[in-house]
Amino acid sequence: MSREHKKAKPDVPGIIGGTVLAGAATIWMLTDNGVLQPDDLGVSSALLLVAAGVLGLAASHRS
Repeated sequence: MSREHKKAKPDVPGIIGGTVLAGAATIWMLTDNGVLQPDDLGVSSALLLVAAGVLGLAASHRS
């Protein structure tokens, strides 16, 4: 008897939530420590959120 293994689907709400939380925490830490200035948040925020999303997607792929 063999059972077919279903491929695990990514947890999309978890990825979105994790991306937002990770990006927001990173932005907060960088601005709190003076690395980022509030004037620079526009492009930096977008890049950090995209990077967090890519990491979340990569981590969600399970075999």
